[in-house]
Amino acid sequence: MLKLSILSLTFALSQSPDSLYQLGNNYYVNEKYDQAINIYEEISSRFEHEDLYLNLGNSYYKVGDLGNAIWSYEKGQLLSPRDNDINYNLNFVRNQIRDRIILPDNFFLISFYRAILEKLTLLDLIATSGLIFLTLGIVFIAKDFDLLSKRITSLINTILLFIIISNGLIMLDKYWNISDQKSGVVLSIESNVRSSPINRGENIVFLIHEGTKIEIITEESGWYEIVLLDGKKGWIPMNEVRTI
Repeated sequence: MLKLSILSLTFALSQSPDSLYQLGNNYYVNEKYDQAINIYEEISSRFEHEDLYLNLGNSYYKVGDLGNAIWSYEKGQLLSPRDNDINYNLNFVRNQIRDRIILPDNFFLISFYRAILEKLTLLDLIATSGLIFLTLGIVFIAKDFDLLSKRITSLINTILLFIIISNGLIMLDKYWNISDQKSGVVLSIESNVRSSPINRGENIVFLIHEGTKIEIITEESGWYEIVLLDGKKGWIPMNEVRTI
């Protein structure tokens, strides 16, 4: 699905990027996908928006570039993790890549927590904190006007305190995820993952393929040390990965 509009406020400080965006959309509709990619990439170098990344991912998919398509949808999902179009397209393309990483079994509460965390943005959590403190203020006002009994007020305050602490911890976890962790997508058709950042035939530990998402631990002289979701680690050349 092609998204045809972006809030013009997003591009207020640019020189007619909305016109560029519409030009990219016209190229896409007319099946000139390479030209559309060039336009969308130019815009994305200056601005970010989930619709832009959705269209960019769709264009890359149309030309058979699954790695960049997944990268684009991943970028869009970071901005809007509950966007149905982005999530559907991302899962659709993921099912077409070669690597099938089997995740280790986790305690169901941990899996549930991670699933919820992925669907929330930092702004969602900040807004939740604001609502909690607003509710707390209303409770204090109601108490001052004797609209609530001391027992009910105490119960509500206890519940809100628990929610405030929990939300604060979740905010810290989310902030750590988006600020300290670095991830990327493999763009090469096939990449050799090595035991050390040296290009020798005997140090290949496993292979990964186009479209696989990796977490980046560190970097050294043109190499990334990476870890997969199943815990496998190794080194891969930087030019074979596009960071998210």
